[in-house]
Amino acid sequence: MQNSFVEIVNFKTTKDYEKNLEEMIKIIKNSPSSFLLFPEVSLTGFDYENWEKVNEFGKRAVEELSKINKAFGLTIIEDNKNYFYFFDKGIVYKRAKYNLFGYEKRYFKIGSRPDIFEWKGLKVGSLICFELRFIEYWEKFRGVDIILVPARWGAERIGHFKTLNKALALSTQSQVIAVNSANEKAWGCSCDAWGEGVELTTQSAIYKIDLEKNKKIQKKLKIF
Repeated sequence: MQNSFVEIVNFKTTKDYEKNLEEMIKIIKNSPSSFLLFPEVSLTGFDYENWEKVNEFGKRAVEELSKINKAFGLTIIEDNKNYFYFFDKGIVYKRAKYNLFGYEKRYFKIGSRPDIFEWKGLKVGSLICFELRFIEYWEKFRGVDIILVPARWGAERIGHFKTLNKALALSTQSQVIAVNSANEKAWGCSCDAWGEGVELTTQSAIYKIDLEKNKKIQKKLKIF
């Protein structure tokens, strides 16, 4: 996994949950990448007017996505929580969002603080959208291999999203992979430990990540 390819999918959510799930499964199965990352709540959006339906659909979506022989991450609403799921031939990791933003506090239950999980010998952290702003997690994630940031970040604050992800990569000397929702007409990225990388300018794109380069930077600078 030292040189891998990630597909960042700036997914556009429609009001048809089934159509969204069908499209997502198609993208995952057709991707030649090592793994994929989708935005926060990309299957349903924050559809508060149909909250019970959203939660019910989340359970079915998890069942269907668990069947896929591929690695990918996204968040799904289930049991009134916003869960980040990482799948690879089943559920590898699951954690509900801890830091809620705005109207989320009226509908969601608080989850658990961001932590680290292992996948294929790699240490991986996740920050769900608003959690990116809380730097206590940056300290915790120093030196991990990959940090995944699925988001639905407002377009008016996209400059913040870009700056924070780059700063996170520089602070932790990790590979940061962030994705946003196409509904927000916004930006996703992949940044290495040197703060270098690419910005997503299309609905989806595949990028190479060099984890060996990050390890060399960690040894050179030795900030932790």
